[in-house]
Amino acid sequence: MRASGPLARLAGSGRERIGLGASAFAAVCWGFSGIFVVLASAPGLVLTFYRLWMAAALLVIVLYASGRRLTWSLVRATWLGGVFLAGDMAMFYSAVKFTSVVDATVISAVQPALILIAARRMFGERMGRWDVIWILLAMVGVAVAVVGPGVASHHELLGDLLAVGSLIFWSAYWLVSKRARELHGAMEYTTGVTMLAAVTMTPIVLLSGQSLGRVQAGDWWWILLLTIVPGGGHLTMNWAHRYVDASISSVIGCLSPLVAAGAAMVFLGQPLTAVQVVGVVVGLAAISVVAARHREPVDFPL
Repeated sequence: MRASGPLARLAGSGRERIGLGASAFAAVCWGFSGIFVVLASAPGLVLTFYRLWMAAALLVIVLYASGRRLTWSLVRATWLGGVFLAGDMAMFYSAVKFTSVVDATVISAVQPALILIAARRMFGERMGRWDVIWILLAMVGVAVAVVGPGVASHHELLGDLLAVGSLIFWSAYWLVSKRARELHGAMEYTTGVTMLAAVTMTPIVLLSGQSLGRVQAGDWWWILLLTIVPGGGHLTMNWAHRYVDASISSVIGCLSPLVAAGAAMVFLGQPLTAVQVVGVVVGLAAISVVAARHREPVDFPL
């Protein structure tokens, strides 16, 4: 039964507010990803492998304990998201081994611009002249934030390029997840996509030459935190996808670079220069304007 009128709008706005809060919580969780990766000594691909398989095992246990099951239909619906998630995590975890956490996460701040462009075709969102202007300004802000300290070394440049690759995979995963959540529950989808990501990651790490044995005892603590904290963010955001527009949730995701920047200063001693601060502010402000221009109320069933 579907409610209509003021009651439906009230229910919809309530769920949207909860969804916005869930999106913010997820973004804060993701802000610590790079910190945990840097503090672990294992290579990026090895960390990705163990983090995905640990998360997959925990999610399967919770899923079956709750009386739900994985089906072939779910596997077919999550395989593409799994590939994109594996690509995103492998590149991001590797990126922060070469460049600063600040650079790697600030590059991801351009994601809302990519989401808006893709969502125009997938979800019927419109983009006007001012949207293009704000998107270009956002990209300038991100570029300033990344190159603010000066010309990067070879290793830093490699890390920044890996972060760009992570951005592309992350944006694709975001859109695929938004679409998949129209048909599947958050817990089922997150479990399926994590399992497929773990399966995808297995041959990659085996062919990479990075030894799975290069994990010190202390690394397991950081892998567990990667599984629970950013992993919890994935589950939360997948739930929120049903109630928050893609353009809005992607902008809220820009909280992640701010959290990462603060955490990097506190835990890793990676400060932001004044120029980088200006770039971050300009980029995030421009991205926020773009998403705000496309925010529309959504009606939800009770």
